[in-house]
Amino acid sequence: MAYTKDQIETILRDLAAQINISDELFQAADEEYTALGKWIDKKTEEGSTPYTVSIYPQGSFALGTVIKPISDEDDYDLDLVCQVENGTGLEAEELKCDVVKPWLTGYKKTKNDIEEKRRCWHVEYEDVPNFHMDVIPAIPRYPSNADSTMICITDKDKDRDPVYEYQGSNPKGYIRWFFGRCRQRKVASVDGKIMNYDMAQQEDLKQNKNKTKLQKAVQILKRHRDVMFEKDLDNKPISIIITTLAGQLYKGESTILDTLLGFVDGVEAYLNAHRKEDGSYSILNPSYAGEDFADKWKEHPERQAAFFTWIYQLQSDFNLENLISRDRVTMGNAVKKSFGAVSGAMIFGVRGIAEANAVKAGEVKVNTSTGNLTRTGTVPVPPSRHYGEV
Repeated sequence: MAYTKDQIETILRDLAAQINISDELFQAADEEYTALGKWIDKKTEEGSTPYTVSIYPQGSFALGTVIKPISDEDDYDLDLVCQVENGTGLEAEELKCDVVKPWLTGYKKTKNDIEEKRRCWHVEYEDVPNFHMDVIPAIPRYPSNADSTMICITDKDKDRDPVYEYQGSNPKGYIRWFFGRCRQRKVASVDGKIMNYDMAQQEDLKQNKNKTKLQKAVQILKRHRDVMFEKDLDNKPISIIITTLAGQLYKGESTILDTLLGFVDGVEAYLNAHRKEDGSYSILNPSYAGEDFADKWKEHPERQAAFFTWIYQLQSDFNLENLISRDRVTMGNAVKKSFGAVSGAMIFGVRGIAEANAVKAGEVKVNTSTGNLTRTGTVPVPPSRHYGEV
């Protein structure tokens, strides 16, 4: 049995659903960061310095591209920004260590000591199962009355004694950019040219349930990456690079498959077109001029090499000619290899039940010109029966 593009799309749709976070856990994450924000608001009202604080998600939760960890023993990573609106007079170390850290340690009992990372605090609370939080302290980059989402986040440079300093960022701007890319549609302009337009932006966690084709494609790319680099975490391509490149290459394709094919076919050419004068690659933040997500590749060439190794594997795994020529067993084994044994088994188990029910209902027919089983063929497929069953 060869596969049609529609059948491959069904597999990809099932895969995206299988690796997606459940509605219950998604809601739990929403409630947890909201509760943390309310608690901090209350503490600031009680304190001697009345800070105005806003906490909001960034990263995969905010973008609607979060996926299940490969192992049930691993937690989801909830990335949050803790923005002190009236903290522009605070030094970076003061903001991170003297203001934000006490709020996080005082909120609930932690599983272990709060861990300082370069730009955030890593926190695991005892009564918050399934999640850990990476909280980034921040202040507005411009005065509060300025029409801007730019912020300054704390950055600790361990190679300089260490030194704490501020670094520019714009997570809200990135979210708006990504959802704008998600909602592209191809429409004909007056002069007959095909143009793209962007639909409404989204920034709320609750608005991420009905995912677009681009969001699902990013989830599938990230799971493929996770499986391939399960034993090489140091060189695993980072999600922000994958998401940015997928967003830049998306042209409003109407299926997950075509979105993925557009990515694997175009990513090398895109990267080569954005190389610097010295030959190094550049993947710029579309929401913050000057920030290059690939700036560490020059310092760590092994990460660049790992990224291209992953791209070449994607090009092999998403070769359309090979995909449509596979039989069921070959396709099942390929899905398990690329996306994990559990995901593969669940997808084909559910698909097998659905197909058996469709045959039983007389909905599956043979297309006599291709030999494929479809709902639009001409020869009905009789349901199989146990011996002696009437």
